[in-house]
Amino acid sequence: QPELECTKIPDTSNIQLINMAFQVAGMNSIRCLRPIAQTAACSSPAKHACIAKHLGFAKNVGGSTRKLQARKFSRSTMVAKVSADGVAVDRFEYTEDEIMKKQKQIQRKFLVEKNLVAPQPALHQQTVRSSFIRKGVGLHSGAPVTVRVRPALAGEGRYFVIVPSGTIDDEETFPDDTELSPEEAEEVKLEFFKMSLLDDEEREQREKELFPDMDLNLDKPAEQEAAVKGTAGETRIPAHLNSVVSERLTLCTKLTAGGATVSTVEHLLSALEASGVDNARIEVEDGFELPILDGSADGWVSGIVDCGVVAAETAGGERMPRKALQPKLPIVVQNGDSFIMLNPEAKTRLTYIVDFTQKSTAIGKQTFSWCQQEDHPYGMELALARTFTTMEDVEVARAAGLIKGGSPVNALIADGSEYFNPPLRYNEEPVRHKMLDLIGDLALMAEGGNGGLPTGHVVAYKAGHDLHVKFAKALVEASKAADWAETVVKR
Repeated sequence: QPELECTKIPDTSNIQLINMAFQVAGMNSIRCLRPIAQTAACSSPAKHACIAKHLGFAKNVGGSTRKLQARKFSRSTMVAKVSADGVAVDRFEYTEDEIMKKQKQIQRKFLVEKNLVAPQPALHQQTVRSSFIRKGVGLHSGAPVTVRVRPALAGEGRYFVIVPSGTIDDEETFPDDTELSPEEAEEVKLEFFKMSLLDDEEREQREKELFPDMDLNLDKPAEQEAAVKGTAGETRIPAHLNSVVSERLTLCTKLTAGGATVSTVEHLLSALEASGVDNARIEVEDGFELPILDGSADGWVSGIVDCGVVAAETAGGERMPRKALQPKLPIVVQNGDSFIMLNPEAKTRLTYIVDFTQKSTAIGKQTFSWCQQEDHPYGMELALARTFTTMEDVEVARAAGLIKGGSPVNALIADGSEYFNPPLRYNEEPVRHKMLDLIGDLALMAEGGNGGLPTGHVVAYKAGHDLHVKFAKALVEASKAADWAETVVKR
């Protein structure tokens, strides 16, 4: 940063890296979550809103106040000399390796803090407190698409609706894709740094100057929206096994009903299921494929965390228990050397094994286990894991006209013994993403607002979407037999 010259920061859009660089240098109160490249300089109301988002403020949007997740480093001893105009003048030099090492140390603490209040499944059915919107491109179609997740009545479950263009108002959400010029980006960085040097009273005054028309009360809960009843004659695509297309599922999971189709639903359904959002109306505009975002479920989880989760009620104002399948006997579904099995257990436990030794030694063989009731939350252990592939598969898919929206930004790519676009978010990021997909596919077992994930220990080996769905269908079919399984109220 020419104006500051306080630290050497690698050319990156990772805001955690920049946060951490300030922390290494002893700076205080850096409160940014999103990439600098997505923030905006203070020259318009939209950019004011964008900066407020990254500083962790709340904003009145469409009649409701969204409480945004924020991270604030504790104060540390200042090691910078500050000039009269509040700009640090000393130079602090750190190598990229030192910065990356410190980033990893801070990242886990950040993830823990972020998910201390992460929504979880409950004894009763739940829905989102208010709507949230995500925009992006489809992984396979490459087409832009907008999705809005809205509250639904208890017992309705999760369902998709294809809506006409113009239905979803972009003003209802923060502008995530604000483009900045290099000059504007530097202006934002400078403003962030200057604010970090202020004490609490001075910073509060500066915030009021920057955002005079914005509600900065973080403690004010979001206003709860009423469940959407929909319109007469609309086509709903239930997020259920009966809606899964009959063709072989390889790259994603597709649903269809009444002539309408929606695909690549697994990441969103995974986030909803693991966060306890049992009932939701999911509107898809300008496309038939959900946006890939960054290739993980983090964008969906952050939306759920921001708007919150509440008890769902029927049209009559009643709550309904959240039930789930609890098999009493084991079951195995196999295809060649791939299989998925379930062993009876009192908790929901997942184990996944992948073996890409023949395609990429960088991925190799990986194993990961996670228990919903015992381990860290989904948002910390699984949500950040990105979809992955190999360079060989990328070339084949491109030649077939697929993954038009794929890029190193939204997928982890292995190339032989190395990764094409490191670093990884987890040591076992590929296998964690496979578990993320498995949760999304098993979520299709949910019906009537009940839970999709069964109680028991599910073990998957070299599986994929097709086998995930076949296993889920086998579980549902087997549960019809007397004394094979029971439906229990589950958290």
